[in-house]
Amino acid sequence: MPDTTAKPARTPEAIDKDFTDLMASRLPVTVAREKFERLWDETNSLAAQLVGTERGRPYLTLLRRMHETFENHYRGAPQRSVPGDRLH
Repeated sequence: MPDTTAKPARTPEAIDKDFTDLMASRLPVTVAREKFERLWDETNSLAAQLVGTERGRPYLTLLRRMHETFENHYRGAPQRSVPGDRLH
């Protein structure tokens, strides 16, 4: 029987560590963007659940920093053209 227990939400610090590792990696741009999107979606989902609370503030701060850092790091790199892409 499969385990249907939900995983506990990760802390902003845990997500930030994964983001820092991603930024330090030398992955191809397309792979890095895919990993960034997964981290972004996870962080954004948690921020949305906690919006308006003190617990949500670190996730919102992390989203802002992730966006700025990633875009500055990969500025000028080829990008996918995705309708509705929230980063551009």
